[in-house]
Order: sequence, then structure tokens, then C-alpha cells
Amino acid sequence: MFGWRKRIGYISPTVLEVVPYEFYRFAPDGVGLVGVTCRIDDWSSDQVENELVTAAAAHLGTRAVDFVIHGGGPLVAARGKDFEETIVKDIEAASKVPATTGVRAAMAALRHMEARRIAIASPYADRHNQTLSAYLELHDFALVRVEGMDVPFKRMPGIAPADIRRFAADVIARAPRCDALYLPCPQWQAAQVVDALERESGMPAIAYTHAAFFAAFKALGVKDPIQGHGRLLASLAGPAR
Repeated sequence: MFGWRKRIGYISPTVLEVVPYEFYRFAPDGVGLVGVTCRIDDWSSDQVENELVTAAAAHLGTRAVDFVIHGGGPLVAARGKDFEETIVKDIEAASKVPATTGVRAAMAALRHMEARRIAIASPYADRHNQTLSAYLELHDFALVRVEGMDVPFKRMPGIAPADIRRFAADVIARAPRCDALYLPCPQWQAAQVVDALERESGMPAIAYTHAAFFAAFKALGVKDPIQGHGRLLASLAGPAR
């Protein structure tokens, strides 16, 4: 039966495409994804409004979800540190369940892996990388290297995992004394290359989708052993190291 253990709500800025595909590659049996979209077409700052998000959260609340994740890192980071606090409170009030954002979940995952010096490999243009970097620095992370592929918004899902892996490996090679690699954005297929990147580099690689659902699994007490998808998800069943 779908979602017989837990149901995780996901608010996507745009179409739900890569997220469900990757989620069901690692999700434990009985944990279901319940997604809605705000139908955003690009990353422009005027494309996100609290009313859209809270309406989506309220709708998810009627679908008996146990936790809500708000996606769209650039849209949150661009509005500043205080906006994240506001949007999480609004989502929790509307849905009546605990919530997080993708950015907040990523920072929690990096801290969980004891990573402070971070490299970023993203599909974004420079302006989004700069915004995200500044946001992480406000939260006491040091950015060692930040590079983006500058891929148009609607072409991100079509980037082959093999290309993501090569690009990310090159970023790691140019990031001295780095604690972890962060792969932001749920719209590209980065979660599928985490395990290979970790084996090749010897350092943790945190994909957006893994971090977001790690936060949900942890909050909901889901501790199943998840192997083959990187150190972060594997750590649910035991120590992070």
C-alpha cells in the first residue's frame, strides 16, 4: 500500500520530474512522495510568492502527509536569511506538520557530515551560485570552490548523469583542502552520481535530493539501511563516519 509507513510532502517550484525518479531509487519501502508544484518557469525572483507556497502546503496537509519539504534553493537564498524562517513557519502553520526547505536541509546534512569547507558543483549560472554561496557563508560555511554549468532552467533534467559526474569530479580536483562537495538543485540528476564521486574522491558528496529527504527521514524516525547512494543516506542506520 502506498505510503503505509510515512508520506512526505514536497513543494516543487516547477514540474515534478527528476525528484520522484530519484526518490524512489533510494526511499525505503512504505515511504511515499506526495508532490505539488507552484508552476514556476524560471529562476526570476518575482516567480515565488508566499501565497503560492502556503496554498500548496495547505493542500498537502489535506493529503495526510507527515512532513513537508519546500524545494527551490535559489528562490529561498535570494530572499535572505529571515525569509527562510518565515517560509518554514508559514508551511508548518498551513500543513500542520513539520517542514524544512531544501537549503536548510542541505546545511543540516553538511553539518551532519562535519563539513565546513565546501565546494559547490551546480547547474546554475554565476548569479545563483553567488547568491547560494553568500547564503552559506552567512551560516558559517567556507566556500573553497564554486562552479556552475550555466544550464537553462528547462534543460537541467536532460543533463546526463555521466556529464554531471565528470563536471563534479573536475570541481573536486580544483578544490584544495575541501571537506565535502555540495550538488545543489533537484532539477538535475546529481543524486545518481554521489556514490561514484565519493568512492573516487574519498570525500562526502551531498546532493540536494539526498539532503532534503535525509532531513525528512531523520525527523520521521526512518532509519532503514540505505546502501549504494552515498554516505549521508547510509548514516541513517548508524554513525556518519
